[in-house]
Amino acid sequence: MHPEVQRSGVIVLVVFAAILAERGWHWLRRRAAMQWPLAEGRVEKADWRQPSSYTNRYFVAELAYSYILHGHFYAGHYRRAFSRAEEAACFVARLKGASIQVRYKLGAPATSLLLENDIRELAAEVEQVPV
Repeated sequence: MHPEVQRSGVIVLVVFAAILAERGWHWLRRRAAMQWPLAEGRVEKADWRQPSSYTNRYFVAELAYSYILHGHFYAGHYRRAFSRAEEAACFVARLKGASIQVRYKLGAPATSLLLENDIRELAAEVEQVPV
């Protein structure tokens, strides 16, 4: 096998392994967070955008949330990708200013996550409320 071809194959394998490890880490973290306690929070800012990309066409919704625990203020961010601008805009409109359940790590309350299932349930509830 030609050394240049072999080298490029190794590079592809390393990149693939790094992506797989990063995805696995996020999966494990979300799975562990299912057992974390809940705090009442609020979506402070909700926006969507289309990132600069030459290969993909996608849209990202970003939420900034806050929560108070034992008299201390904490904040976090949540991102979600959408394939259509309308979906991202609708998601943001439904959640802007909404009360949310924030999962925080016991012993490290500044570490928090919004889980996909919690967000999905909240978005469905907000959608059913008449305006």
